[in-house]
Amino acid sequence: MELRHLRYFVTVADTLNYRRAADRLRVAQPALSKQIKDLERHIGAQLLNRNTGGVSLTDAGAVFQQEALDILERAEMAVDAAREAQDGRRGRLRIGSIGAMSATFLPLALSKYRDRFPKVEVSLEETSLQDQIPALKAGSIQVGFTIDSEIQIDRKFDTYEVLRSNMAIAMGQSHPLAKRSSPSLSEFSDEQFYYFGQTERHDVHRRRMEAVFTSRGIRHRPIKRVSSLEALFTLVAANHGFSIVLPLPNNPSNIVYHPIKEEKEDLEVRLFAIWLKDTRSQLAKNFVDTLKQLQTPL
Repeated sequence: MELRHLRYFVTVADTLNYRRAADRLRVAQPALSKQIKDLERHIGAQLLNRNTGGVSLTDAGAVFQQEALDILERAEMAVDAAREAQDGRRGRLRIGSIGAMSATFLPLALSKYRDRFPKVEVSLEETSLQDQIPALKAGSIQVGFTIDSEIQIDRKFDTYEVLRSNMAIAMGQSHPLAKRSSPSLSEFSDEQFYYFGQTERHDVHRRRMEAVFTSRGIRHRPIKRVSSLEALFTLVAANHGFSIVLPLPNNPSNIVYHPIKEEKEDLEVRLFAIWLKDTRSQLAKNFVDTLKQLQTPL
């Protein structure tokens, strides 16, 4: 049994006339009659009463008509859905979320994307910066993010800059140095600094901070790891230590940020959206286009 058998039957059931049904379907009447008989034989039930007065539905035919209409409607919906998915107007887009840093641009980008593609389901997959590229290669995300120092020269990927900002010293609001507008990093050489990393392997933040100290010839205590940004902010707010971070939206109000007196280019952070260059996902392409429509770098 094929979809055409259902279309033939529902047309005959609608017109209750083989000639008019054949004209509507643009098939020969004998061929239509044969197709209906083949359908009845396949089902094992008589669907139509045929007599000199015309055609009428049997009880089985009336039930089958409704079921066939539902199947044809679902088939048409499936065709529409496939076409929309091909155009990137339906489906599921998986984006690698990078926590607090995502708040600088993702909410606006996702809002614009939703306006353009309301039928697309978006999921944010919490993925560390180190794991973004492996996740893209594995197909677990379609769009990821990476910072400038982490970009590996790989022709498989395309990138687009979405954020550019300078890191600053974060300290508790009540700390004595909090009133200094631009403290020298040397003043913190004996202080405790923290970096965020879910495991020892996730050390992008630590390496970035150590490079800042090294480039200025400043010795420092070992930088300690905390497994969450919430823990880092709590320790900093309580004056248990410091961190060098990007001043991001929604950070705690009891933390202040000051630019480092020894200003250098290494304090600048550039964040890039990254995706497979040969991706066949129109969903990913449409999201990247949405990012490009925003005012960047933020």
